[in-house]
This record gives sequence, structure tokens and C-alpha cells, in this order.
Amino acid sequence: MPDGKITPEYDRVLLGGSLPRFTYGGNINLGYKGLDISLSFQGVGLQKSRMVNMMVKPLISNYGNIPAIIDGKYWSSFKTAEENAQAQYPRLTNANENGVYCLSDYWLFNGAYFRLKNVMVGYTLPEHLTNKIFIKKLRFYATATDLFSISNYPKGWDPEVGPTSYPITTTVLLGAEITF
Repeated sequence: MPDGKITPEYDRVLLGGSLPRFTYGGNINLGYKGLDISLSFQGVGLQKSRMVNMMVKPLISNYGNIPAIIDGKYWSSFKTAEENAQAQYPRLTNANENGVYCLSDYWLFNGAYFRLKNVMVGYTLPEHLTNKIFIKKLRFYATATDLFSISNYPKGWDPEVGPTSYPITTTVLLGAEITF
């Protein structure tokens, strides 16, 4: 600040990029005596993410609930000075939202994540059993998608889609594969 004032012209700095520096993924397939297991995973490393609107902004369009991540952790005129000194988030208001929610390092967090995308466990019955009932192959399996992810995102938020997404949903399927 060569002019002695805090202004956007002299006091803004690059905070990093929202594009991931690297992405990764992989598959592991194992099998032994008719039993098989398959794991698929993926993730992102070195990425800056920003808490925005749906994550922390209360009362969107003057209705709605307070996001769970900020519940009880915001500044309030009904709290004591000591309680407000411990507040992590600004007051619940839509007034001055451009100033409160403007891009700053306060709202940035590490957006890297690791996710177990798919797990499949199966068992193929031995041929000497299936041939008796005129079946070439009989395999039973269970598969689960999006079992867990490790990230700094609020609990339930999908790091692949970002802060304006629906929560992560886990799917479990049971099945059989029959070849005649």
C-alpha cells in the first residue's frame, strides 16, 4: 500500500487457483477361487475451494434455514462480547452481502479430496455345481458406489461438484449374473 490506504489497486494478491493441480484415480481388481473384489477410487490434489452461498449464506432469498455448518458459530447481537469473540462466521443477514461474502482468503479452504467411488464383491459358483442345472456361469455380487470421501468440505457436500450441489448419495445393489 504505497499510498497509505487499503484499496483494491494496491492491496489485492493472488490467492491461488480453483483448478486442481493434479487429479488421480485408479482401480484394484483381485480374485481368488471364485471370489472377486474390485475397488475404484479417484481424487484431486492441491486445489483451492471457496465456501459460498449454499454452504454458509443464511436466509437465501429471505427464506430457508441456517446451514448446519454455521449454526451457533455466528456473530449475534443477542450473544455476549466473549461469545461473539469466538464466532467463526459473520452475523445472519442479507444486508451488505457484497462486503461480507466477497472473495477473500477467509472463505478459502483446501479443496483436495479422495473418494472411494465403487466397491464390488462377487462370488462365482464352481462349474461342477452349475453344470448340473444347465448353467455355464452363476455369479452373485454386491456393489456400492460413493461409500465415503475424505475432504475438508462440510459433511455431506460432494467435492466433485462443489458447494452448490446436492449431498452425496450412496447406492448399494445386489445382483446375480447368469450365463446359459
